[in-house]
Amino acid sequence: MFGGLTAVDDVSLHVNEKELVALIGPNGAGKTTFFNCLTGVAPATSGVVKIGGQEVKKNTKAYKVAQMGISRTFQNIRLFSQLSVLENILIAMTNQFKEGFLTSVFRLPSFYKTEDEMEEKAIALLKDFNLQDVMYYPAGDLPYGTQRKVEIVRALATKPKIICLDEPAAGMNPEETADLTRLIKRLQTEYGIAVLLIEHDMSLVMNLAERIYVLAEGKLLAKGTPEEIQNNQAVIDAYLGGGVDA
Repeated sequence: MFGGLTAVDDVSLHVNEKELVALIGPNGAGKTTFFNCLTGVAPATSGVVKIGGQEVKKNTKAYKVAQMGISRTFQNIRLFSQLSVLENILIAMTNQFKEGFLTSVFRLPSFYKTEDEMEEKAIALLKDFNLQDVMYYPAGDLPYGTQRKVEIVRALATKPKIICLDEPAAGMNPEETADLTRLIKRLQTEYGIAVLLIEHDMSLVMNLAERIYVLAEGKLLAKGTPEEIQNNQAVIDAYLGGGVDA
């Protein structure tokens, strides 16, 4: 709730392990607000979030939520633009850095060993997504589509159980969207990560999602398989209009 406005009201949603689920709806439906509550960016006034059966306590900081297994991207890209692509990935991996306080302060040999291991892992991850040629470039200097890709790989670097992608295809051309579609599918099939996707590109949604939730005016309007959603008259009237090309 923001002031007297209830942005998301009594919305219940679940994502199974390794499942790819989409959350769709008109602009202003409450989708990003739902993500913000889910990931600790904005506090929810009521409701429960559970990750693998473990409840996320209210007012848990976003970085703590990330450590519990939820990672995300944003509508507007939030890379550290002046830092290199490699440095962006390494920052995301700090939750895996287990060295003690004294080891870090005094830069003991084990600190440098761990640092080298983390860099090796980051480089391997970038190579796996064909980003090795830009790893030393400032992230903000890259083309838009590549920045989106880096942001998703950075989210992956936290080793999440679920990745929440907020309109990842926004502003992309058809070639970039096709590349993005393959990347998202890899998160699920090769890395075994569940994906919760907010997206307005209905072709992408219908091709990827196993289940879809539809929000309208902060409330859950419908849920079901892509086929069920495409044929749901309430969804067509509120959002899909003339339909979609699947």
